[in-house]
Amino acid sequence: MKQQLNEIEIKLKEVYLPYLVVSIGAIIFYGLFRWLFDIKLSVLPLKEDLINFWIPFALPWIPILIWLRRRIRILNANGRDGNGFFLYQFAMAGAIAVPIILSQNYLEKISYDLVSIEEIHEIQNLKSEKFFNVQSFGVDKKECLHYVTVRASGRYNENLNLYLYVTCPFDNAKNIWYGVKYTKSLSNRISDDKKNSEYRSFLEMSEKNFSTYDFQNIKYFEKLGYTDDRDGFFKAIREGKSHLDKKEQVILVPRAEHFDQDLGNTYFWIFGSFGIGAFVIFWMVIIPGIDVRELNHFKDGRPLKEDGLKDILEFLDPRGPNKVTAILLLTNIAVFVVMILMGLNIISPTPHELLEIGGNRRFEVLAGEYWRLFSSMFIHSGIMHLFMNLFGLGISASLLEAILGKTKLMSIYLISGVLASLASIYWHENTVSVGASGAIFGLYGLILAFTVFKIYPSYMRGVTWILLGLYAGVSLLFGFLDGIDNAAHIGGLTSGFFIGGILILTGRDKLIKNTSWI
Repeated sequence: MKQQLNEIEIKLKEVYLPYLVVSIGAIIFYGLFRWLFDIKLSVLPLKEDLINFWIPFALPWIPILIWLRRRIRILNANGRDGNGFFLYQFAMAGAIAVPIILSQNYLEKISYDLVSIEEIHEIQNLKSEKFFNVQSFGVDKKECLHYVTVRASGRYNENLNLYLYVTCPFDNAKNIWYGVKYTKSLSNRISDDKKNSEYRSFLEMSEKNFSTYDFQNIKYFEKLGYTDDRDGFFKAIREGKSHLDKKEQVILVPRAEHFDQDLGNTYFWIFGSFGIGAFVIFWMVIIPGIDVRELNHFKDGRPLKEDGLKDILEFLDPRGPNKVTAILLLTNIAVFVVMILMGLNIISPTPHELLEIGGNRRFEVLAGEYWRLFSSMFIHSGIMHLFMNLFGLGISASLLEAILGKTKLMSIYLISGVLASLASIYWHENTVSVGASGAIFGLYGLILAFTVFKIYPSYMRGVTWILLGLYAGVSLLFGFLDGIDNAAHIGGLTSGFFIGGILILTGRDKLIKNTSWI
C-alpha cells in the first residue's frame, strides 16, 4: 500500500502537476498574447482562422515536446504497438487546445463593446471597434456587386464548396459596405455537366433569395477583420470598383441574434473543457505503473535512447546524410508558411489565389509565363495536400539519395516536376495545377525502374513494391476521381521511369554498388 502511494506521488509530481502548469500557462499566455497584439495593438498580420483555431491547435505541442515528452516516458504506458507515448502527448495537446480555441470567441466578445451610433458613416471614426448597433441606415441595392468563388475540401478534394459574396454600399457612407454571403456544398466527384447544373441552380436560388432580402432585419453589425469572407467581399467590390483601396473598405455583416446572448454557454464550456481534459489526463497518469529504469534515467538527466523527435529533426537537417531530401522538404514547408502569411486559406485556397502566387495553367504558360512550370511544384492547395506530399517525398527521396547522389536526385526531381507540369497543361485546358506530387511521382517512377530492372537487392524489392502500391497506386486510383490532377501524376511517373531506364543503361553496375547501404 505504501509503495502504491509512493508511485502515485511520483506520477503526480513528475507528470501530472507539470502538465497542469503547462496547460494553465499555455491558456493564459495565448489569451494575453492575442489580447495585446491582435485586439489592442492590431499588429498580427494573420487571418482570424489562424488566430482562432490553427495556432491554438498547434501551440500546445511546443511545451509538450519541450517539457512533458521526457516526463511521460516514466510511465509504463507505451503499449504493444509502441504508440502509447504519442497518444499521451496527443491527449495532452487536445486537452490544452480545446479550451484555448473555445476561449477565442469569448475573448473577442468581452474585448469589444456593442457601440450604438445614429448613422452608418460614424463607423469611419471608430477604427478600433468591431460591433455596432446602428439606429438608422439605408442600402443602395441598385449598386450591389457580387463575386463567386469555389473551394475544394476534403482529404482528396472530394467536396466542392460554392460561395457567392454580395456587397452593397450604404447610403451616404463612403467605403462602407453591407455584406451578404450565400454558400452551397456538393460532391466534387459528380460529372462536369452535373456541376454546371448545380452551379447555375445555386446562382439562381441565391439571386431569388437576395431579391427579397430584408436589409433591416438585424440586431447588430459585425465589422469583418482579416478573414476569407472579407477577401471575398472585397473581390466583389473590385468587380465594379477596381480603383478602391482594400485597407480603406469597411465590410459590415448583419447578425440576427442578440449581442448579449451570443456568447451562450461559452464561459461554461471553456472551464468545463479544461476540467474534463484535466480529469482524463489525471487518470491516464494514475492508472499505468512506473518504469523504474526510465525514472532513474530521468532523474539522472540522461537523454532518451529512442527519441522520435530527435530522429525527425536529424532527418530534416540539411547538414545530415540526406541533404537534398531535407532541403526539398524544408523548401516545401517554407513556401507553405509564406502562403499562409500572405493570407491564403490553410485548408483550401481558391484556384484564383493559387494562380496569383504561381499556380500552373495552360493560358498563362502559353502567354509566356513559363516559370509557372517550376513554381507550381512548391505550392500546395492546403495543409492536407502538403502533409501527404511531404510523406511521399520523404520516403522516396531517402530511398534514392544515397544511390543517385545529391546532384542527380535534385536534377531528376526538378526535371520530373517540370515535365509533370507540361503534362498537366497539355491535358487540362483551364485547370490550375499545384503541388509537388508530379515531381514526387517522378521519384517513384525511378523507384519503379530500379525495382523492375532489379537494381535494388531482392529483399528490398518487396518493400519497394509495397511503397509503390500504397503511395503511387492509391494516389493514381483517387486521381481518376475529380479534383486531383492525374495528368501530372502520370506525367511525372512516366518521366521518372524513363530517366531511370537511361541511368540503368548507362551505369547499372554503379547503381547496384550504391545500394549496398540498404
